[in-house]
Amino acid sequence: MLRWWHIVPLGLIGVVLLAKLSAPTSGVPSRPRNLLVITLDTLRADRLPLYGFQGFSTPALDRIAAEGMVVEEAFASAPLTLPSHTSIFTGLHPPRHGVRDNASPPLHPQFTTLAEILRSHGLQTAGFVASVVVSPERGLDQGFDLYSSGDPARCEGAPSRRRAGEVVDEALSWLERHDAKPFFAWIHLFDTHRPYDLPNDYRDRHFDPYLAAIMYVDSQIARLIEHLAARKLLDSTLIIVVGDHGESLGGHGEESHGIFLYQEALRVPFIVSGPGVAPGRSRIARLIDVMPTVLDLFGLPVRGLDGISLARANSRSDGPSLEVYSESMYPNRYGWAPLRSLRAGRYKFIDAPRAELYDLTTDPMEEYNVIADHPTVAGAMVRRLRTIDREQKAPAGARVDRAVAEQLASLGYVARIGPQGPAATSARQPDPKDHIDTYNRLTRLQWQDAHRRRSSCR
Repeated sequence: MLRWWHIVPLGLIGVVLLAKLSAPTSGVPSRPRNLLVITLDTLRADRLPLYGFQGFSTPALDRIAAEGMVVEEAFASAPLTLPSHTSIFTGLHPPRHGVRDNASPPLHPQFTTLAEILRSHGLQTAGFVASVVVSPERGLDQGFDLYSSGDPARCEGAPSRRRAGEVVDEALSWLERHDAKPFFAWIHLFDTHRPYDLPNDYRDRHFDPYLAAIMYVDSQIARLIEHLAARKLLDSTLIIVVGDHGESLGGHGEESHGIFLYQEALRVPFIVSGPGVAPGRSRIARLIDVMPTVLDLFGLPVRGLDGISLARANSRSDGPSLEVYSESMYPNRYGWAPLRSLRAGRYKFIDAPRAELYDLTTDPMEEYNVIADHPTVAGAMVRRLRTIDREQKAPAGARVDRAVAEQLASLGYVARIGPQGPAATSARQPDPKDHIDTYNRLTRLQWQDAHRRRSSCR
């Protein structure tokens, strides 16, 4: 019996991680003592200078990249904050951990997070997050000695978020008191997420508010790096910087994110720097590979995860054959069909009522649906997605709190509470491609309302 990976030639599936994670030169620890993870919400890779974008600079990110490994193509498991972060810190696909969109039930306690493992091995753990989407009651606080989402909204109805400067202020205060011992600090920055709320000096610095937000975030990352350098901790700290998902910015008709699974919403920055990491470029990875990579570099066992360690993968002479699974269950909140995608080598399949297949080698912008030209490839990927459905069943959890749902609405997310519906795409549900204009109008109205509420609080 032919397997789907036999149908698609291995030469097309195989991807090689070009940069190697290897033991550094003498005088530098071979294992990290500390871990700093910075997640940049809604940051697409191709808007950063280190990925070739021009017109502004990001000196802090460039510094980390110059001293570490940059993954050329890294992909999120979902184009939404909560499921993507849950995959980062569990190493599991969303169908396994059960957090499918921002209004999903929180992560079930049966799952072990990266913070839980590192704390059990003696690291102090602290998380500093910028948005209600990943507030403590959303389940990612498992394993953290301190988990802070800041003060509640200063007035009723204001968007539940805070600027990078406030998050970094709190993180630096904690580091100054705790960095004499091994630590794991997670910093979540939300400023590139609409509706934008930038300090005055950054609002006028660039005509594009998205790029201005990136510049502001970079300035705050610089403060973290300067702290580590001043305390002589850079050589002993593993630093990982990743985006949780991208931003469509009008690509394929979507103004923001959450619905579609095209490259602009899934491809994110992924930088690894520190002990055991040799500078260079790597070809491809997923955000589910963050946790196993950290565990491997810390010398801890990697078991039972969907992701793989980049260190271990690079030790193979022929490189790994990675498949990239992503999903968006969020359309179900509007009564539209959910979407799933699978990438194998040059091909990417999107499971939708009107299915799509793209040859990313010749069509990286996903402009030409070639499913009619390659029905065998598409059929094999459909069967692989059905296998994932059968293999990955997460436990049911409690419903999301209504107050949290209302706060999500202030950030532009639908607040309707209820079951998400079937995981598999249903031909009876409308294709989200036919309703993206409706989604854009709804999110614009919510952003306008959030701006009005925020202005009334000042």
